[in-house]
Amino acid sequence: MSIAATVNTGAAAAKPVLNVAMVGHAFMGRAHGNAFRQVNHFFDLPFHVVPAVIVGRDPERAAAAAHKLGFAESTTDLKATLARQDIHLVDVATPNDSHCAIALQALAAGKHVLCEKPLAMTVDEAKSMVAAAKKKKVRVGLWHNYRRAPATRLAAQMIARGDLGEVRQVRAVYLQDWLADASVPASWRTSRKTCGSGAHGDLNAHLIDLTRALTGLEFDSVIGVQQTFTKERPDGAGGTAKVDVDDALCFLAKFKNGAVGTYEATRVAPGRKNFNCIEISGSKGSLRWNLERMNELEVFLFADPRDGQGFRTIMCMDSVHPYAANWWPDGHIVGYEHTFVHHVADFVAALASGEPFAPDFQDGLAVQGVLAAVLESVKAGAWVKVRR
Repeated sequence: MSIAATVNTGAAAAKPVLNVAMVGHAFMGRAHGNAFRQVNHFFDLPFHVVPAVIVGRDPERAAAAAHKLGFAESTTDLKATLARQDIHLVDVATPNDSHCAIALQALAAGKHVLCEKPLAMTVDEAKSMVAAAKKKKVRVGLWHNYRRAPATRLAAQMIARGDLGEVRQVRAVYLQDWLADASVPASWRTSRKTCGSGAHGDLNAHLIDLTRALTGLEFDSVIGVQQTFTKERPDGAGGTAKVDVDDALCFLAKFKNGAVGTYEATRVAPGRKNFNCIEISGSKGSLRWNLERMNELEVFLFADPRDGQGFRTIMCMDSVHPYAANWWPDGHIVGYEHTFVHHVADFVAALASGEPFAPDFQDGLAVQGVLAAVLESVKAGAWVKVRR
């Protein structure tokens, strides 16, 4: 869709405006909304990004969110919002069960779309979203923001230029503890109907995408095991609600190049708040990244002098590191919220240049295929091929 005709008359008068409608405004809406509000302050972009409309179900809550997050207006009418010619980008920041329907409506209206992960509830839904995006020839992206920490981007560069040699093993864990207490109430994240799976789709989805982004490897086959430790939780109304998704899910993976991987996702690991850690070993070296120390990248290379070999820690906050020069002087760290700003900056730049943007819906489909194969393997108790 054309956006060049809409021109901002304020501080960025020379730039066309990119007006954003964000559907949903809870946890991920806050993260996305902050990125839309901040991105032009730190990146020199071809468009001026404007947080224009928040779409919610409750008018009072949507209005409060728009005021707090810096959006110009709010509404409960998605159909009317999508019909507006001055809305260029639709951001889907809702629970998993509504991703497909909202994205398809936005695509049918000719809007560019950013969608929260995981892309969909099923592989078939994901395929329909990929097909719709191709048909409309608009730009789409998926919010796997951990690709865009300076350290993970540096890790991808090091692997791509061969520093680690041939990738042989991936070890990845994503550990949280917010459901360790059985008194924590049920939510949409504990119901298969609204989320599809538990820790698996919530956390393993990130590990799967990060593996593909860093290494370029494609999954060949998987086998998994899952467990739900708390079968019922308070429903917030004096009763209980059944929990029908996994609290923890672990799986093994074989990759098409012969490499192997181990994956663990849990939301019941006491003491672990957001421990997203991936270690990649190759024929010439290894590297390790942990979200809880997100500006650091641990690296070991056999190419280092023998008497100086050992894991070393790179603080990825110098101007030579990805994104770092857009923020503060060397060594002044960035945080979780900045990865979303980087995501928007890269998407907007790709929108103008026509260059590819990843992850897109095709990447989301690839992740969905791995998630589905793992769940199939849990039921079968056997290795399952990842279908494309």
